[in-house]
Amino acid sequence: MKRSPFHSLCAGAIMIPMAITLLMAGHGRASETDEAATAYTPEDCIECHQTGSEESGLHISVEEYKASVHGPEITCLDCHTGVIDDSHQSTEGSGAADCGACHEQVNRHGLNGPEDLRPQCHDCHTPHDMRARTDPASAVHPDQLAVTCAGCHPEASGETDFFSWFPSFQIASHNKGDFATAYEKDNCLGCHQGAAAHGEPEPINDQDCHKCHLSPEATGAMWGVMHPRADMKTQPTVFFAASIYQVFVGIGLIVLLGRLLDLVFDRIPRNR
Repeated sequence: MKRSPFHSLCAGAIMIPMAITLLMAGHGRASETDEAATAYTPEDCIECHQTGSEESGLHISVEEYKASVHGPEITCLDCHTGVIDDSHQSTEGSGAADCGACHEQVNRHGLNGPEDLRPQCHDCHTPHDMRARTDPASAVHPDQLAVTCAGCHPEASGETDFFSWFPSFQIASHNKGDFATAYEKDNCLGCHQGAAAHGEPEPINDQDCHKCHLSPEATGAMWGVMHPRADMKTQPTVFFAASIYQVFVGIGLIVLLGRLLDLVFDRIPRNR
C-alpha cells in the first residue's frame, strides 16, 4: 500500500518527540549514574576512615583533624579530589591529596633525588593534624624540627654516634654575632632555610646563617664538617679526630679514677 506524503509527515511528527524523549531519558539515566559514582560525602569518608573503623586500613583521628588548620573549612573531598568512585580503594587508586589545588607553593624538596623517593608535603607537615607553624604542636615548629627532619635525615638532625659527639660541638660553639639567632644542630631551618624546605631560594624565617654560608662572597664560610660522623669511609678526618678526642677523654678518666682511688685508700686505716 502506497503511503501518502500526509501519512509520512504525521509519522515524522510522532517519531521526533519520541526520539527526544528517549534521548532525555538516556541522558537522565547517565546523569543518575554519574551522580551515583560521585555521591561520596565527607560522612561516607569518615565512616570508613575514622580511627577504629574496620572498613579501611587507612585511619585518621577526627578530633585531630577538627583541631587542624583545615578542619573548620575543608572537607575530605576538597583535598582528595580524585575520589569519585570505588577505584580509590585499589592500589592504583586516585585517593591522593592535591595540595596544589589551594597552595601555590610547589614542593621541590628532594628535587635531585629519585622521583619515587621524593618526600611529599604531608611527610613534613603531617597529613591531617596540620597546624600553623607558630603552633608548638606543629611538625614544622622550630621545637619540633629535629624530630620531623630526623625522620629522613637522622644523622644531620642532632643525632650523633658516640665517637662524633665532640666534633658536633663545632656548631653549638659558633661565634654568635646575633644572640637572637640559634645555631644549634637541631635548628635545621636556621641554616637550610627555604632551599631545603621547599626548594626555593627565599628565606622562610629570620635566621641569618644563609647570609654567610650561602653567599658567593663568603669565601671559606663552609670550612669544616657541619654534620660530623665518625665514619672511616665517608669522613675519615672526623673519625681520626674523634678517636683522638676519645683517647684523651679515656686517659683523663683513668687519671681521675686513679686520684679518687688514692684518696679512698689514703683514708683507710692501715693495720700496723
